Amino acid sequence: NLIRKEIFLSLKFFPDKTLRQICEPIKKIDAEIHELSRKMLVLMKINNGIGLAAPQVGITKRLFVCEIENKPLILINPHIIQTSGESKMIEGCLSLPERNVNIKRSHKLLVKGFDSQGKEMQYEMAGLWARVIQHEMDHLDGILICDYDKNMQKKIKKNMQDVMDL
Repeated sequence: NLIRKEIFLSLKFFPDKTLRQICEPIKKIDAEIHELSRKMLVLMKINNGIGLAAPQVGITKRLFVCEIENKPLILINPHIIQTSGESKMIEGCLSLPERNVNIKRSHKLLVKGFDSQGKEMQYEMAGLWARVIQHEMDHLDGILICDYDKNMQKKIKKNMQDVMDL
């Protein structure tokens, strides 16, 4: 039902309301969820991304995909169990094109979730992998990169006010 409504997935861009919703856990991991994750990986690659969360395609479910160095990862109902260290890095987002924010995140983490076949998985990730996982998990909780930058928030509010004044 999730996918049949929208055969071709498309990216949602800020300020789409879907991006601000807290996503619900996926109750049943079936062929439909498997197909959704496959389509998300394709859309992510077409747009030169390294991560994509379900709300970025208008679906408020706890699912994201990412791929670094040709190693795809699909995580359903993910939970970060443990983190350590910190590092800052500039991040971009497919839903906020041409906007970059320097964000402090945990350098290393232990994450648990399910793959698209319903198998429980646990990964210890560091560096870019850890960063991408945290970025995508933010999406599942309605958090965007602009939330980490007060100046960007002010500019966005001003731009939106300018549009409203037209």
